[in-house]
Amino acid sequence: MRKENVLIVDDDYDMLELLHRHLRAMEFHTYRASSVHEAIEILQGGSIDLLITDLQMPGINGLELIRYAREHYPEIPKLVVTGFPTVDNAVGAIKAGALEFLSKPFTGEELRSAIRKSIAETAPALSNSSGITSYAGMTGHSPHFRNMVDVIERVKDNRATILITGESGTGKELVARAIHFEGAFASGPFIAVNCGALPEHWLASELFGCAKGSFTGANEARAGLFEKADGGTIFLDEIGNAPLNVQARMLRVLQEREVSRIGESHARPVSIRIIAATNADLSRMVASGAFREDLYYRLNVVNIETPPLRDRPQDIVPLAEMFIRKYSTEFSRPAPAILPDARTLLERHSWPGNVRELENVIQRLVILHDGDIGIQALPENLKYAIEKEGQPLQPLREVERDHIMKVLSHCGNNKTRAAEILGIDRKTLRLKLGENG
Repeated sequence: MRKENVLIVDDDYDMLELLHRHLRAMEFHTYRASSVHEAIEILQGGSIDLLITDLQMPGINGLELIRYAREHYPEIPKLVVTGFPTVDNAVGAIKAGALEFLSKPFTGEELRSAIRKSIAETAPALSNSSGITSYAGMTGHSPHFRNMVDVIERVKDNRATILITGESGTGKELVARAIHFEGAFASGPFIAVNCGALPEHWLASELFGCAKGSFTGANEARAGLFEKADGGTIFLDEIGNAPLNVQARMLRVLQEREVSRIGESHARPVSIRIIAATNADLSRMVASGAFREDLYYRLNVVNIETPPLRDRPQDIVPLAEMFIRKYSTEFSRPAPAILPDARTLLERHSWPGNVRELENVIQRLVILHDGDIGIQALPENLKYAIEKEGQPLQPLREVERDHIMKVLSHCGNNKTRAAEILGIDRKTLRLKLGENG
């Protein structure tokens, strides 16, 4: 049994101390709280593997804490230890989400047995010693990450339409691939299409197919990507960039589950799961008339938000270590360790390019740096900077221009990559470069 983090909650100090001693003897690390409010703060701020709580406490009781933890932290096993072992209390605790119910007083062996049973119920969630979860090529242990994985687990085996939202670089396609390849339809095709990468007429013919002679260059009948995804999943990336006439055709596919090729009057049935993704605010686009309201509601049956990296700093170092393993293997280089001072800087950085930016930094370090990774190895933009005294304030336009040029330089003047880091599309970047001369 590994050294999990256990949160014990009881308003009786002597009972807290007794539980702490028992758990320490079992080589657990403990967090202690004397109220539900304290317990919730610890749950929100740390990585807890097991919750042990009393029921009868002043103010909010332990039953409410169990209900709260069931909804917010469903992967954490919950054990009730109470001095009021009534049948109603036991039934209420189990219904609320507790896995085990232990009466006071208890022996050390009874506590050990109850903990073993509670942890055994959730063994997959406690599969490694660091509390870090790996899921379908993604890594993390923050509440944001665990919640996202929980939603994926709930939707992966059905064909509900899913809209993935989040900033550029947060891993929206990874989430789409996880839904497909971890689910019941993994044997079917997974087809990804970038709705912002093709001109309007090309996008329509690629998605829906065409009849022979339906337009100039249509020399033969051709199935579109919706048809090719039959039996599997189609991933519509950057859906906010789809032209309005293409949106209208997409709506019919969603409503009727059938596709009409361009130039054909009859429809062909398709059995597909549709996942769309965007870094745009579609509700604002609907209000401005740039996106169809009916399509928006058809797409947004289940929403999965990929959180920005700055909102889950606990995941930064585990992600960095995953990328170190990946690129050390790929480039046949020794895998460096990340030294404590460098860990601090990685966690402190806001990562405007999100996971993609972190991956690029680590890839560059693995290729160019020898030895373990300390502060000196990290890029200058990750280090603390003090503005020079008396430095004049700049207009917003100039600040934006300087930042754009810095990102472009960082990307070797690759505008597509720079646009991804900046969280804008390539067209917007070109406009901004034109405005700024």
